[in-house]
Amino acid sequence: MIIFPSSGPAPGRAAIVNTLSPGDKVLMVETGHFATLWRQMAGRWGIDVDFMPGDWRHGADPAAIEARLAQDTSHAIKAVMVVHNETSTGVTSRVGGIRAAMDKVVASALLMVDTISSLGLGRLPA
Repeated sequence: MIIFPSSGPAPGRAAIVNTLSPGDKVLMVETGHFATLWRQMAGRWGIDVDFMPGDWRHGADPAAIEARLAQDTSHAIKAVMVVHNETSTGVTSRVGGIRAAMDKVVASALLMVDTISSLGLGRLPA
């Protein structure tokens, strides 16, 4: 764990610039305002974002992520980026289920999770 004293979006930006390179492809899921903010940050860094639309009432769906990754037969997607607890909507994503779905299709992809409003809970729910 790293203590990162800053405003909320700064750790997400740091995660992008320290793990990805311009031109890398990532999969993101729309779950609310902060998911769309993360998309904008990645785009500014030159990341190719495959953004799965959502309705802001549900977290990221592991089955939908698995299906999208299965379509990526060349394994171009370097990371899956999700917001665990979307502060703007209150929805949560099942991080354990997302990782399990990823492992079925492309275990080498990085799972990046925004936990800005949930890390203090002690553990991420499955």
